[in-house]
Amino acid sequence: MNHPETYKVPEFNVIGAQLNRLNYTETNHTLSYNLALNITLTNPNKKLFFKLTDTQVIAYHQNKRFGLVTLMDRQTSFDQNPNNSSVFNNAVIQGWKPMMFEEPVLPNADLYNIDVVIAFREKGGGLSGQVMCNLKLPLSFNGTTWNCYKTTKCSKVFYYYGS
Repeated sequence: MNHPETYKVPEFNVIGAQLNRLNYTETNHTLSYNLALNITLTNPNKKLFFKLTDTQVIAYHQNKRFGLVTLMDRQTSFDQNPNNSSVFNNAVIQGWKPMMFEEPVLPNADLYNIDVVIAFREKGGGLSGQVMCNLKLPLSFNGTTWNCYKTTKCSKVFYYYGS
């Protein structure tokens, strides 16, 4: 599938985030985490955007991947109308994972640097790519959230037009 020069790639933004848990146990080198995200997908084109499939959100702390969640797969994909946005509310990345960090994970830090990568693929082998969102989040207490009215625009990492 060839895309004309005027074709614009989909835009992803984080419009809200809540870091409910980020606990690191040094004795067994285990990270326990719970991160809830609200993400928008926007079609900036004047034509229908073809179905995105295999869209995943991957979370990193200190350049180490600690979790992921699938936003769309082949069964849940949909066409995105022109100049339209879809919202994915409460995409939760949670669990625990054995891992080692080069720097200490401070249990009471004011803000934690969390990098979120959104990887996607267009149905039929067309466009695929990744975008990165750099978040600075406090730990949430009693349901308080990071400034959900402040949108974090995700930067383009790479796009590839397949055959």
